[in-house]
Amino acid sequence: MMKMRLLFLQVLLLLPFMSAWGQIQVAGYVRDSLTREPLSRVTIAVLDSDEGTMSNQHGGFSLKSDAAGMMVRLSAVGYRTKDVLVHAAQSVLVVDMVPSSVELGEVVVKRTKERYSKKDNPAVKLARELIARRDRGNPMRSGAYYSYDKYERIMYGLNDFDSTSEQSFAFKKLSFLVNYADSSHATGKRVLPLSIKEKFAHEYYRNAPRAHREVIVGQKNSGIDDQADDQASVKRFLDDWFREVDIFQNDVTMLTNRFVSPLSRIATEFYKFYLTDTLRVDGEQCYELSFVPFTPESFGFLGRLYVRADSSLFIKKVTMNVPHKINLNYVERVFLEQEFVQTPDGVRHKVRDDMEIEFRVMPGTPGLYARRECAYTAHTSISPEDLSIFDNKKEQIVLPGAEYMPDEFWADNRPRLMRTDATTMRQMLARLRQSRLFYWGEKVLVALVKGYVPTSSVSKWDIGPINTMISGNSLEGVRLRLGGMSTVNLSGHWFMRGYAAYGTRDEKLKYNAQLEYSFREKKQLDQEFPIHSVRVKHEYDVDKLGQQYLYTNADNAFLVIKRLKDDKMIYRRLTELKWNYEMHNHMSVSVALQHVVREASRLMPFVDGDGLSHSLYREAGIELMWRFAPGETFYQTRSYRIPINMDAPIITLKHTYMPKGMLGGRYEVNKTELGLQKRFWFSAFGYCDVILKGAKMLSGAAFPDLLLPNANLSYTVQPESYALMSALEFVNDQYVSCDVTYWANGAILNRMPLIKYLKLREVFTFRGLWGDLSDKNNPLKNTSLLRFPDNALCGRMSRTPYMEMGVGLDNIFTFLRVDYVWRLSYRHTLGTDRRGVRLQLHFTF
Repeated sequence: MMKMRLLFLQVLLLLPFMSAWGQIQVAGYVRDSLTREPLSRVTIAVLDSDEGTMSNQHGGFSLKSDAAGMMVRLSAVGYRTKDVLVHAAQSVLVVDMVPSSVELGEVVVKRTKERYSKKDNPAVKLARELIARRDRGNPMRSGAYYSYDKYERIMYGLNDFDSTSEQSFAFKKLSFLVNYADSSHATGKRVLPLSIKEKFAHEYYRNAPRAHREVIVGQKNSGIDDQADDQASVKRFLDDWFREVDIFQNDVTMLTNRFVSPLSRIATEFYKFYLTDTLRVDGEQCYELSFVPFTPESFGFLGRLYVRADSSLFIKKVTMNVPHKINLNYVERVFLEQEFVQTPDGVRHKVRDDMEIEFRVMPGTPGLYARRECAYTAHTSISPEDLSIFDNKKEQIVLPGAEYMPDEFWADNRPRLMRTDATTMRQMLARLRQSRLFYWGEKVLVALVKGYVPTSSVSKWDIGPINTMISGNSLEGVRLRLGGMSTVNLSGHWFMRGYAAYGTRDEKLKYNAQLEYSFREKKQLDQEFPIHSVRVKHEYDVDKLGQQYLYTNADNAFLVIKRLKDDKMIYRRLTELKWNYEMHNHMSVSVALQHVVREASRLMPFVDGDGLSHSLYREAGIELMWRFAPGETFYQTRSYRIPINMDAPIITLKHTYMPKGMLGGRYEVNKTELGLQKRFWFSAFGYCDVILKGAKMLSGAAFPDLLLPNANLSYTVQPESYALMSALEFVNDQYVSCDVTYWANGAILNRMPLIKYLKLREVFTFRGLWGDLSDKNNPLKNTSLLRFPDNALCGRMSRTPYMEMGVGLDNIFTFLRVDYVWRLSYRHTLGTDRRGVRLQLHFTF
């Protein structure tokens, strides 16, 4: 989502220059009134004139007229002729064509829906036969190896970009943009390209043991996203958005959601199938099998399968889009087309994959356009000459010099029917950035998204994070902070970062200084994957006990407002030497040597069992961590990794050992922590995120070192935290926990009259924690320990686990989530909330 937000903010810069939309050129598309699928080869004629055209393979067309209004006639075989009056103010025209067999238009269509039956339906019989045969001819199973060459081109830009935008006053300064606009392949609308990415690669598959390697021979990138911190993250983001569609599986993953495939095991229960035509495709007689979901708001497709009319029932072609009523955000239209060929021995090869998507962030604003084109050649089941590529731990291998391949290489490997505008677009962006308005606007927006401000055009030191410069809490009062970090422009191996902060109430200076050496030379960020580094850090700052923030800073200004008093804070001085090593298979290990000094604060004094006060205590030792997340994808920011999706399982194991007496250590710390995380998909019925954790303390330690549940004191939804628990409400030395969130994706609300038009989605949450505190870590039993603070409950859990659950509505206005949460246990604890409302900005498709 971080990448999507950056793109949307950059696009907003161009909106003022696009206020005057076309009054002369009319673009539109034609679709079937029953299936809502675009219709090709429809004749569009302007009555009383010689003007006319035909719709393209995606139903798109474009017309020009000098008249204030014109009558347009649309006709096609199998459909009733339709006359439409087009007004001059209309720029986009959508026409629904009624099949000639439907006598009374939409009314009869609805009755046809009621009469639909799967019993003795030849279309359903054909669909079931295709589902039963879907694994036949699978090239991945036809031999020990399978490989092919793949050319991929991804382009996105501004949609509906009309040449008459030059009538806008602001646009006159950027009138040259009209020279760079192109036409959409699907709808004929004008498109202004903003980014183009090309890739040519060899794809290799092995069956036993199963493995896949992509060897990238050449790649080219140009566009507004060159301002992103990490281009590898941009690529991961786009790869996840535009995953290859495989209709021969149960689910199709696209735009971070899963759609039911027309060849899914449940397809005949999810879709209505129709035999709509018999026609020739590439000279072969084929059945046209159309499908439409029973519930158009659910995650399914409208489309047609073109099946060879012989005993093979080979699928030669598929065209799909999404229903107009689908509960999918920011997406207006999707056009997907795939073509297949069959070898004499029955093996299926995909030769073409074309996906076009039209987005719109907000009503009344210009839209976005994205297209992903792929061509596949040189299919073979012969084993690769170099089998050692499967020994490489990286699934994606980029050959040296892939970014610098000459134009002759692309001319030889780019399909003739696919052209590129990369050079032209680079020229456009260079001219665009000469505009002071766009130049400074882009700088400001990029700084807000990145959180850092560069100090020069080739910055060696960036200032930030911006969102931590001013905040506040009960201990410090108003907190002022200024920090920064070095960039690869200073060094690709040595990196520095740090900050200084001051509290107006405690009048203390806090600081952080880090120096890191990376054994791998970095291209853009010090934290870019994979990390292999040694880092030394010295830090003195506030430590909020029982509060952990996973994807943001603890002093984020947006978390200042709390539902409970935030006074469980001490000071911590940390000196750390850490070695971190990440592998390409997403396994990582780290070893950290630490010296920690914990200082009492005026809010939380340190008092031992004898009533003696202590200003601080020390501890020193080692922390070992192992993490494995096969297939993990994330967007890398300056300080955090934000998951692009959570499909990959994540396993973490951490052990901390700080012996008593080492470097003045007062207590022994010996604890082990284990975490498991996985997302489970239920096809059309959403998905469930499950997080399991457990830990055990093997020694007696002071309360700041015990296992403190993560309490969320804000009114926002925070991941892996308890929405109604107060900080230090429970103190444990062993625990197990469960965090389950079920995203139903409208599985219930999509079927409710009227409510379904709001496109709301259901969210159900459950969080549970069972823990215990042994006598050796209980100050009431062990007087050598520090007493629990007076301003915290620090309760010992009974045999009853702590449980809370929530029911929420997601996708309110497409970006807001509202949860109502309540406690299921420990409901009568003083000073805590029994129930509450939590909010979250949740941008998703």
